[in-house]
Amino acid sequence: MARRFMDATAAVRKQTGALPQRERDFRNNFILYIINGACGGFGDALTSTPLVMTAFLSQVTTSNTLIALLGPLRDAGWYLPQFFLATWVDRQHSMLGAYRTSIAFRIAAWVAMVLAIFFIQDRTLLVIAVLGATLAISFLAGFAGLPFLLLTAKVIPAGRRGLVFGLRQFIGGVLGVAAGGLVALILSGHLGFGYPQNFAVVIGGGSAGYAASYLVLLLIKEPMDEAPATAHAGRNHPKLNLRQAWSIARGDAQYLRYIVMRIALLVGATCVPFLTVYAKRTLAVNDGFIGTLISVTLACGLLSNVVWARVSDHYGNRLVMMIAAAMGLAFCVIAIFITRLTPDASNGDIAHLALIGLFGLSGAMQTGIQLASLPLMIEVAPASQQALYIGLSNTVMGVVILLTSSAGIIVDQLGYLGIFILSALAFAIALERSVRMREPRIVALREDAS
Repeated sequence: MARRFMDATAAVRKQTGALPQRERDFRNNFILYIINGACGGFGDALTSTPLVMTAFLSQVTTSNTLIALLGPLRDAGWYLPQFFLATWVDRQHSMLGAYRTSIAFRIAAWVAMVLAIFFIQDRTLLVIAVLGATLAISFLAGFAGLPFLLLTAKVIPAGRRGLVFGLRQFIGGVLGVAAGGLVALILSGHLGFGYPQNFAVVIGGGSAGYAASYLVLLLIKEPMDEAPATAHAGRNHPKLNLRQAWSIARGDAQYLRYIVMRIALLVGATCVPFLTVYAKRTLAVNDGFIGTLISVTLACGLLSNVVWARVSDHYGNRLVMMIAAAMGLAFCVIAIFITRLTPDASNGDIAHLALIGLFGLSGAMQTGIQLASLPLMIEVAPASQQALYIGLSNTVMGVVILLTSSAGIIVDQLGYLGIFILSALAFAIALERSVRMREPRIVALREDAS
């Protein structure tokens, strides 16, 4: 992947003043998209929900329900608005203009979270402030999500999107691995920061990475739509979209297999943050070891990115999702084994080594899902209805993410063993649905041949 990046950047560097303006714009946009992804990857690493945010909140509250809200609150807001924002976004001349509307508020929400961790002493108020800021950040990101996807479609040619997103994940992963080492130093107190200031510094660094990613994207050169905004007013009406969504749900079996698979993967992944909670509360791992787990997670995600990209290019995104579902099932089986260890064994090297292996497996699994899920959705959707399919899918995913907040109640009632067993069943369903899906690329070839 690194070699591909060097080759790509060398190629665009050779094409300078002699190129037409359109080619020069693509060269600049190509580089800016990679920088945007790299900065975002750095922010993701320093504010990781399964590790950093969960480790922090587990020391502020003993409520598994509140801890379980972190992931859904952070993720659902990005997904939920997209189906309902389609009409508004479609009427915009500029996707950058639509994206720009939420930037200042997103940065302000991150700053508010960091200041709350620094200065709020009351634990109840601190939990409310952190969860409130998380919710605000999430929904503001949702307002930017669809414009970002449509901007990508406008400025990055289809034949280059795989390379661009692969490089974004690769470079972001490299920065994330380095960030994991920095997190370990800060959280362990070696740089002089005690709790909770150590977490505030880490999350503040992640916030700076996100702010940089937002601002870099504003430098993109976007071609303006030729049609006036009112020309789109009769298209993508919300009521019409809802009727079309119902028609899709009833009549497209391939799409339904995809949706059930994605839902099952989301449900299965709800157990991952509780492995961190189990490690902190039962195995008594220290904050420095949490930083080590971040590095392991990101390193495995980084290395697997190269493998996933090759599997996706040569064999299809469906196979990537099948393998990721199988890895999730293996993750749950090993986690169940750890919870059944005797107390003495749990405090030994076996449990710590197993944790390292599990978080490495989690990093590879989640990278595969991130790389393949949206391209697979694009392949499943008819070309004339991609925006509707993507918006509908993401909104459904947002609803499911909110429902997964009940994972904390499950842990309270059934314990860690219960959540790992239920997640194993979900991953098994995802694997079965992915196996039953038809490879979209083969379907497209057959349709073209006929």
